[in-house]
Amino acid sequence: MKLKFPKNFIFGAATAAYQVEGGRGEDGKGESVWDLFCDIPGKIDRGETGAVACDHYHRFREDVARMKELHLESYRFSVAWTRIIPDGDGEVNPAGIAFYSRLIDELLAAGIEPMLTMYHWDLPQALQDRGGWTNPESVKWYTRYAGVLFDAFGGRVKKFITFNEPFVFTDFGYVTGSFPPGIKGDHRSKLLAGHHVLMSHGAAVRLFREKKLGGEIGITLDYAYNCPASRRPEDVEAAARANEFWAGWYFEPIVFGHYPKYAAKWFEAHGMLPKITEEEMKLIAEPVDFLGINHYFCNYVAADPSNEREGTRPVYPCVPYSDNGWPITEDGFYEMLQYFRSVLKVPLYITENGICLNDVVDVDGTVEDSRRIDYLKRYLAVLSRAIEEGLDCRGYYYWSLMDNMEWAAGYKPRFGLIYVDYATQRRIVKQSGRWYRALIDEKNQTQREGTPRLVKEDRTAFTTDAV
Repeated sequence: MKLKFPKNFIFGAATAAYQVEGGRGEDGKGESVWDLFCDIPGKIDRGETGAVACDHYHRFREDVARMKELHLESYRFSVAWTRIIPDGDGEVNPAGIAFYSRLIDELLAAGIEPMLTMYHWDLPQALQDRGGWTNPESVKWYTRYAGVLFDAFGGRVKKFITFNEPFVFTDFGYVTGSFPPGIKGDHRSKLLAGHHVLMSHGAAVRLFREKKLGGEIGITLDYAYNCPASRRPEDVEAAARANEFWAGWYFEPIVFGHYPKYAAKWFEAHGMLPKITEEEMKLIAEPVDFLGINHYFCNYVAADPSNEREGTRPVYPCVPYSDNGWPITEDGFYEMLQYFRSVLKVPLYITENGICLNDVVDVDGTVEDSRRIDYLKRYLAVLSRAIEEGLDCRGYYYWSLMDNMEWAAGYKPRFGLIYVDYATQRRIVKQSGRWYRALIDEKNQTQREGTPRLVKEDRTAFTTDAV
């Protein structure tokens, strides 16, 4: 299969602080909502926590060396707010600044571009105790935190992401209760928290412009696109309504400057919509330099008037499934990209895409994950096609660099290009990691002679033992 990408297209991989770092309480780090949530019996599968995780806090140099072996051109990582400001709104912790500064320097020395996510779900518990994202003061807390990051890392970091997947941590936090703060059925608090998150995003973008740091700033949204089960007009309309209530609730304010109209009327009619001003919407719609999209699968829906909210019912396609039960729906991915091409006026990055498999280490010490390679081929072929047809997509970040703690599901799900033996912290590059490196090499070999490149060729052999 031939995959074609633009000469300046970036291939990278992604992680998040709580999922890989460990180092709970070390060097002045404060407690986050996830630290305490994991301590509650029954909240996390098998009672697992991120206290140690992949021990990236102590092994980041080894992990950057792995990235260089993979020939990654960029690494997307998140900063733990509690390492920077332990209580969320008090004194800045120099040790936290120093850790991320060392990580950034290590990446730059390896020729790997850092993409820094400022918030990936780990709110300081001290701020949650004051109402968390439902408190309007959260906009000020976050803006101050953002300023600390800009001052510390601006210049060396050229791409900042304000938030990762606001829908997930607000919906799971206030409606399903499966994420902190663990509240169930409170749709109004979810919408209020989400509104303050989007305002915080806009305030951070404004501050970034004021500081004239150079570089780019955007946000990452999850988009499990809802596709119509058929081309009947009623199914097409149903899918559009479903998108308003889910991913569109955060996408449309940033891209169009308003909340989705049908969904907003429904929430207002049911007493769930908080008061929203024109000035707040103007802040939320502060122009970004790019949009990040996390995508794993699509949903297929048909019209169903008995569903009082969206007017839909799920339709389950006959497609392959990952080992955690997610459908592999690259055709829907293509439909989503076509939608973005029609409405986006800024470049797009696929900031997460990947598959969970029950990987095992073979008797010869290798991890042969051919199904992950098949998944990559399916989704990258669709992305390549969409770019050739005019989509302005600048990069792709596989989720994830290495196996890690997948939040409430604990350590059983494995998404990584690198296998992690959690008992020994041994890292093993999987077959998919070797395939990904070959893809990056092939892309770079087709560039015109003399084209500047971020990453130099490194043809050292892969190792399978821990560094």
